Amino acid sequence: MDNKNINTKSIVKPDGVKKEIVTVLITVIASVLSAFGLYFFVYPANFAPAGIDGVATMLQELTSINAGIFSLIFNIPLLLVAWFFLNKRYVIYTVIFSVLSSVLIIVLEAVGFPQYVATTDRIIPAVFSGIILGVRTGLMLKFGASTGGVDVVAGMVQRKAQYINIERIISVICYLIMGLSYLVYWDLNSILLAIVQMFVFEKASASIMKDTRNAVEFKIVTRNPEAIRNEIIFNLKHGATLVDGVGMYTNEGNAIIISVVNIRQIPEFLEIMKKYPDTFVYYSDVTGVKGNFRWKKDDIAK
Repeated sequence: MDNKNINTKSIVKPDGVKKEIVTVLITVIASVLSAFGLYFFVYPANFAPAGIDGVATMLQELTSINAGIFSLIFNIPLLLVAWFFLNKRYVIYTVIFSVLSSVLIIVLEAVGFPQYVATTDRIIPAVFSGIILGVRTGLMLKFGASTGGVDVVAGMVQRKAQYINIERIISVICYLIMGLSYLVYWDLNSILLAIVQMFVFEKASASIMKDTRNAVEFKIVTRNPEAIRNEIIFNLKHGATLVDGVGMYTNEGNAIIISVVNIRQIPEFLEIMKKYPDTFVYYSDVTGVKGNFRWKKDDIAK
């Protein structure tokens, strides 16, 4: 065969294939963790977790219909809409997670899988389900996807208004759902258990993400400042500061770009940096953000 006739553009890079295989495996693991954490710990404990999982749990309590069915009913239409607003890869892996985790919940009930029923201290299922579901969410967020539900809604809202704090949107919706659970269980303990679970959930998720802040600072040493500037401003919707620098070893001139972005944009930012192999970048936690962070739509990126 003549090697000249081979279209090299059609050949998938081994590194890319490996990355996608790992991503699929992580999605499957996260789905299994989700189904197990909800079915084994949450459902028999009579409390509703935050987000769509909580809504599905409450509806299961009221109707005796498997929560996995309600998760599919809520997530699939939501993700179909998200397809037109959010990153396609994000939506694809979120769909895989949502469908697989929901189906697993249905299967666990169908086969009569055992559940943990707390006889004395109900805080145990709240703590352990918080750990499991937090790890699940951290794994999905780590490679730029989500567990569906509230995260997708918040993502679409921020897509249209990049200046809104997405973490605040998620928190408000989650606490509202937990408050409404009182009307289902008529037990204040149910709300308290949900709050405990959410606290543990956030700690577990943050430990996987390796970051507990709402923002991170990137410092980039590069010879392609204009290209990276366009990526930051037009793709990430953030500003940056450009500083001239000189390499101490080479004594050659470089540009130093300083930019502060939202925590959920870390995977997207690092993907952009891969386009510039001669660029050095490091990032760190930001303990607080004041001033020019484009909280309002008419703010100018600086």
